[in-house]
Amino acid sequence: MKRLLILSAALATGCIPATNPAERAATLTVAKAFTPTSLDPAVAAGANEAPVLDQVYEQLTRLDTASPTAEAVGELAQDWTVTPDGLSIAVRLQSGHRFDDGNPVDAAAVKASLDRLVRIGRAPAGSVEFLGGVTVTSALSLTLHLKRRYAPAMQQLSLAAASIINPKAFTGKDDGKSWLADHSAGSGPYRIAANRPGEAIELVANPKAIRPPRQFQRVVIRALPDEGVRRLLLERGDVDLTDIVPSVLVDRYRALPGVAVTTVPGGSSLSYLQLNAAKGPLADPRLREAVALAVDYDGLRRQVLKGNAIQIGGYLPPGAPGYRTGETPSRDLPRARALVRAAGYKGEPIVLLVALLGPVAEFLQANLADAGLAVRIERRSPGAMQALQASGDFGLIYTGWSNDTPDPGAMLDALYSARGLAAGSNGSGIADPAIDGLIDTALASSDLTTRAAAYAEIDARLRKARPLVMIFAANPVIAHRADLIGVTIDRWRPSLIDFSSLSRRGPKP
Repeated sequence: MKRLLILSAALATGCIPATNPAERAATLTVAKAFTPTSLDPAVAAGANEAPVLDQVYEQLTRLDTASPTAEAVGELAQDWTVTPDGLSIAVRLQSGHRFDDGNPVDAAAVKASLDRLVRIGRAPAGSVEFLGGVTVTSALSLTLHLKRRYAPAMQQLSLAAASIINPKAFTGKDDGKSWLADHSAGSGPYRIAANRPGEAIELVANPKAIRPPRQFQRVVIRALPDEGVRRLLLERGDVDLTDIVPSVLVDRYRALPGVAVTTVPGGSSLSYLQLNAAKGPLADPRLREAVALAVDYDGLRRQVLKGNAIQIGGYLPPGAPGYRTGETPSRDLPRARALVRAAGYKGEPIVLLVALLGPVAEFLQANLADAGLAVRIERRSPGAMQALQASGDFGLIYTGWSNDTPDPGAMLDALYSARGLAAGSNGSGIADPAIDGLIDTALASSDLTTRAAAYAEIDARLRKARPLVMIFAANPVIAHRADLIGVTIDRWRPSLIDFSSLSRRGPKP
């Protein structure tokens, strides 16, 4: 029966075993729960899209995650200088980088790409909200003009949203959105050969890349929403790698023959319940507090997540400036029930939106039911959940945020500020001018002590407002065939895997 199930899954998803050794040596097959909603960095550049965008495009900078503060270092940029007032950054580009059609990556392309990102104005543009404009000063130099002092500007420009695109790709009437949704025009180690939405994306080596793939000339990223199918195909060898490993099932993956598991301690990837503080039952702060007190945090971590997570007490990721060590949240069910009664809650249904059904959502649903809250789970795609969050048409969302650097300023700006509210990333609806001012103070300062003090005060205010209920920081887990070499996890960007640096033991093409 098991063999029949595996074969049926393989046929249904197109994951037919590669019997040709040379083909297997040259091809990497990756399983993900969802394929991207768009392959245009200006349209979608979240955790679902970034792994592909990171391989087909380059950015001005990348993060040196070996440094304690994950400082920005040059990728397309050779170096940069910040003016004393902090409002301009002069950037010199490296020479030799070329787009996949052979054209050079120059300052005009950087300006055109960043201008387009801002012009299109979708969610990814929030990553560069601080950017006021770009001036080209020579073929390989430019000046970034900032709206305000923004200390982590060069770190933000390492994000997939700030990918540099060949301007030839967006000369059409729709700014290239239609074409770039399924194609690429970058200078990364790969380019997009095919996109079959909901099924698979095929990458092939970019012959013009300054950093070619170490071994795999072809990468196939398959959409496999069913966890059981992903696991079975990984065991069979039809899939080489999957980064969607539920914590509750880590031991099962470790037990699979020919499969290895790579993980690092949690911290940057925060899981939480987003509460609608603007309308609906949860606009009452007493019900929001009741939700926070109803969650059995320790039971969730031990029983469901099997210890593969860190409990977090506030709104800052572990290790961030201002983070309070030694604090963990606890359940107070009598207090939660009392708050539900005091709020006059009459059993109005509250929908809990999730991207994937599973034991965490079910555990949370049961916790909230213990407090007297009528919660119904509904599954939505990531794109649909983002749309509902932006429109404010939701009650609860089980979701998360991967903080891209040790500094939480950009995350706080997106999730809790008036700017985030306007951009649609502040889905809870919280609006507090004091928090906005503290965020601006932190982002403007290069002094760690100043930033830490501001972040600690923001955390204290958010603990009272409770726009989100922080639940845990998961340990990111990648399961892969044991013959893959070079699989590592970037603690600050766990969804990014550098396919171009991987290789496989055995004969090479």
